[in-house]
This record gives sequence, structure tokens and C-alpha cells, in this order.
Amino acid sequence: MKQCIVLSVALLFAVPFVRAGEWRYSLEYEPSYSTNIARTAKNEREEITHALRVGIRYDERSAAMDGTITLDVEHRSYVNGVFADQNWSHLNADVTWSLIRKRLFWVMEDRLSNEPVMNRQVWVPGNIQQTNLFSTGPRLSYRFGNGIGLLADLRYMNSYAEITDEFDSDRWYLAGTLSQDLSVQTRVSTNLAMTKVDFRNRDADDYRRLDLFAAWDWQQGRSGLRFELGGSRIDFDYADNASGPHLKIVGNRRISSVSQLKLALFRGYSDAARQLQRDSRAVPVGSDVISSQVYTVSEGEMSYRTAWLYSTLEAILNYQKQAYLESSALDQELFSGGLVMSRGFATALSAEAGISRTRSFYEVDGRRDDLFSSFVGVHLRRTRHLGYRLRMSWEKRDSTTDSADYGELAFFATVRYQR
Repeated sequence: MKQCIVLSVALLFAVPFVRAGEWRYSLEYEPSYSTNIARTAKNEREEITHALRVGIRYDERSAAMDGTITLDVEHRSYVNGVFADQNWSHLNADVTWSLIRKRLFWVMEDRLSNEPVMNRQVWVPGNIQQTNLFSTGPRLSYRFGNGIGLLADLRYMNSYAEITDEFDSDRWYLAGTLSQDLSVQTRVSTNLAMTKVDFRNRDADDYRRLDLFAAWDWQQGRSGLRFELGGSRIDFDYADNASGPHLKIVGNRRISSVSQLKLALFRGYSDAARQLQRDSRAVPVGSDVISSQVYTVSEGEMSYRTAWLYSTLEAILNYQKQAYLESSALDQELFSGGLVMSRGFATALSAEAGISRTRSFYEVDGRRDDLFSSFVGVHLRRTRHLGYRLRMSWEKRDSTTDSADYGELAFFATVRYQR
């Protein structure tokens, strides 16, 4: 945990040329009430929680640096003592420094977040851990004549989990892309990536991974389509080696000036670190199992967004199936759908509401969980810097394992100051 906090603070303040960017700060206080804070099937306990959050954000778009760093620190205290007080940090950083203009860059990314210890258990303190994914390294970009381009990346990656130590690893990643522009809108490319993973836990199986695929890109205005097809091979130190297809399709269609449809499909290998880093998934939706295990993932998502007058509507459907190569006990299948609507009533007043449903199926014991949730909220912005928010949420899980059932009704009141 200390490693995560030190890394977060060091990354935030190790930003050169700060005069070229913009700093933003926020302070938030949120008291809340829950009818079942532990989310248990029996012996429900009410709780009042006080949350205090401090946020810092830095944005820069200049010739020397392009990136955003966001750091939030949160303290939670529980009045009735159902849980011990909690301190959490959240970091999201994507920074690119230009070393040689349009040619050589240095890239740094960091993701510090909360993830479950046991993904089948409820999301409550005691089953929440901090995870951190850090990567850094050079990027070479070169454009030849006749529309030919070369892109090469070398990365050192580090993954860390507060409790699940089998997730901790050191990784080296080398990738190259040779592309050819066929027209103003269309490009084809050949892509090669090699990854070496060394886990710190002796029981985890180190491996080397090779990915080779061709890609076709089309972009016209705000509509686009990317198609990837190839294969992957994984060589483990102890387990049997594995090889399989790599297929990825990501498309978005601008239907009108206010409506957009997106579709994403993915079939290939992944692991917890890649899931959290968001670079191998079609979309960042699902249930993350924090482990060292590699699995085959089949995933698809469709989303739609539209707006009219002062309103917006967003809908999303997602399906995902994970089949683990070395531990079938972790296999899971997930289907989720959600709908969110927001409405502005005046310059300073807005409201939003949403509903969602997620079904999880675990093959090891045939357990099925159905999670229903909904929320409604009102936001009032009194001044440029000061705002208030009221929110009510309801959540219910219906499981084939009766002890996993629960229902919770919660109310939140938030005061936020930002500048």
C-alpha cells in the first residue's frame, strides 16, 4: 500500500514545465446512510458514513508534453463501527513527453484503483484492495515516403496488489507496427508484440507471450472502424504452452450530430493486468479477477448515446466469457445492460437516473448471480466553484446461493468545491 501512495505522489509532482499546463483542485464532503452496509442476506446493519475526498488534476497540451494526471485521496469513517475507517487513493495518469519532435517520445502510464480480493463476494471493506499498474518507456515514430509509417514501443511494466501477491509482477513489453496509408481514410498495418512476465510469487507461473496480427483502419469524420486478425502464443515455464486466435473489431457510427452507435468485439488471451490497463479488452466492463492467471476472453459490447434539448440518453449491453488456461475454477460468464438518462432544467440544476442488470455465471459450481441496481440524483451548482448533489441508490442481488443474496438502499448528500 505504501508503495502505491509513494508512486502516486511522485508521479503527480514529477511533471516538468508545469507553467504550460493547468492545475485543478477539488474538495468534497459526502455523508451517506445505508440500510445494509455489509450487504448481508441476514442480520442487516444500518450505517452512517462520512467521506472526505481531495482531488488534484493536471492537464497539459504542449509541444513538450501531452497528458493528464488525476489523483484523488479519500478517507471514510463509519459512525457505528461496522467497518474500520478506510483510506484510499485513486490515480489515473497518461503522459507523453516529446524528446525529439514527432520522432521520439517517452511514455508513462499509471493506474491506481480499488479492486475485489474475491470477485464472487460482495463489494465491501475487507474485500477491497488497492492495485497499481505502472508502465514507462520510449516510443519511436517515423514516417517514410509514400504513406509508410513505423511505430515502436518498449515498456517496463509493474503490477502490484495490496493483498493478492500473486498479481505482483515485472513485465517487459516490446511492440512494433508497420503501416501503409491506402487513402486519406484507410490504413493497413502489420503488428508484432512480445511480452515477458516475471511474477514475484514463486507459485505463479512466469511466461512469455507473442502476438502477431494485421489491422485495417477506416476513419471518416467521427465515424470509424478497426479490424484486427492474427494469433497469439504463450510459453509458460511449467504449464503447457498455448496458442490461439486474436480477433478484435471496434467501430463507431455517427448517426447524427447528437447520436452515436459503438460496437466492440474481442477474442483472444488476456490476464488481470491487461484487463485493468484496458489495452487488450474491447471495452472496460466486467468483473476483474485479480490473479496471475491467463485466460481466453470472448467479449462484445454495443452502446448508444443520443441527446435532445437539455437531455441525454445512454444505453449499453455487454457480454463476456472468461476461460482460464490453468485454473478452470475461475471460469465465469457475464452479461450486463444499463440505461442512464440526464436532464438539465436550468442553468444550475440538473437530474439523472439510471438502471442496470448484471448476470454472472460460475461454471465451477453452477452458481448464478443476478444483480439489479438503480439510482436517481439531483445536482445543483450554486457558483462556478461550489456545487451540491443528492443521490439515492438501490441494489439487490438474487443468487442461487441463498447466503449471497442481499438488498441495500442508500442515500448520499455531497458538497463539492473545485477550482
